[in-house]
Amino acid sequence: MGYCSGRCTLVAVCGAQLVSVLERQIFDFLGYQWAPILANFIHIIIVILGLFGTIQYRPRYITGYAVWLVLWVTWNVFVICFYLEAGDLSKLAGFIYACYVVKCITEEEDSFDFIGGFDSYGYQGPQKTSHLQLQPMYM
Repeated sequence: MGYCSGRCTLVAVCGAQLVSVLERQIFDFLGYQWAPILANFIHIIIVILGLFGTIQYRPRYITGYAVWLVLWVTWNVFVICFYLEAGDLSKLAGFIYACYVVKCITEEEDSFDFIGGFDSYGYQGPQKTSHLQLQPMYM
């Protein structure tokens, strides 16, 4: 029977993470959002540093990888629960949307033009009059 040390297990975990994040990166490239692509790229770099730290016995790299892994898993669990509307996260989304609406409503309008009054489009020359202009009738 073979024996796999903690170091061997960490290398296997890093390898599995690299494979899964590369697959995810391929699917993210099919979309239009760049934030997940950048986050996956940073994750790939940190996993490679964790792999390097494991092979070269660098405790700082392994500690950084462990901290990043906790943050990464926490963020992914939050996103999964948010999309599945688990718990009170749907209320959180409603609260965030309500704050956005209040901000949009209470935002000051900066379109006052000191020369033309409230005309925010600038000066508009004299308007052409129509040939069919209505005239008042006196009886």
